[in-house]
Amino acid sequence: MTMSTENNPVPENAEGQDVLIADHRYDGIREYDNPMPFWWSAIFWATIVFSLVYYVGFFFMDFVDDYQDDLNQSMSDLEAVRAAWEKEHPQITIDEASLAAVADDPSKVEEGKALFVAQCAACHGPEGQGLIGPNMTDQYWIHGGTNVDIYNTITNGVLDKGMPPWEAVYTVDQRASLVAFIRSIQGTNPAGAKEPQGDLVEPTS
Repeated sequence: MTMSTENNPVPENAEGQDVLIADHRYDGIREYDNPMPFWWSAIFWATIVFSLVYYVGFFFMDFVDDYQDDLNQSMSDLEAVRAAWEKEHPQITIDEASLAAVADDPSKVEEGKALFVAQCAACHGPEGQGLIGPNMTDQYWIHGGTNVDIYNTITNGVLDKGMPPWEAVYTVDQRASLVAFIRSIQGTNPAGAKEPQGDLVEPTS
């Protein structure tokens, strides 16, 4: 709608617009009726049509998915993505032989080194020499020194000694890579290495 006053009149029917509404004159103010723009009216009617189609589809025709349908579809898509990822990144079986094979892979040792420096060095030292935590380079172990023992210690942590479990942070492969790196620094005897702690575990052949 267009408003005008006696001192600022709007020409009636200017360019086919500004149609004066009869009897709409108050205190010298005249009211004119202009049609809404076509695009606005089209959107308005389109929303009404859409709401009717949606209502019928949701409640009667069942071609509009409800929340549970959307959830089920999303879960199905997620399972498909997970299955595809696991197919491309198969997890190893955790046993002595598989961990030994990982320890022989230089790329896994390098991956384990990066993870160790990022998270473990604060307690065990950047070279595994031991700080708050024990020395990783000797043959003495507090919680077992087999490949599986080391893996389980990384996975479950040692809460009473301040070591958190890393299962929720690192994948199976990443924890295996940590074992590979720890094996690679055995016997390196870095400067300032912490004194032995735990029991002597002879390396396996």
